[in-house]
Amino acid sequence: MSSPQTAPPKRMGRPPLENPKVKLTMRYDADIVEVFRATGEGWQTRMNEALRTFLQEHPLDAR
Repeated sequence: MSSPQTAPPKRMGRPPLENPKVKLTMRYDADIVEVFRATGEGWQTRMNEALRTFLQEHPLDAR
């Protein structure tokens, strides 16, 4: 007598990201945060994009 096969449990939630974000705590000048927050929802993503653009235009020597 064979046992019934059960499907593997479904994963709930979002699928894993290819390049997951890193959670950390940083401090910025209040006026910088104010400018980004004033742009509305998604301001953290825009701040991340601004930092990425800066690094592309001004490569740092990571030692």
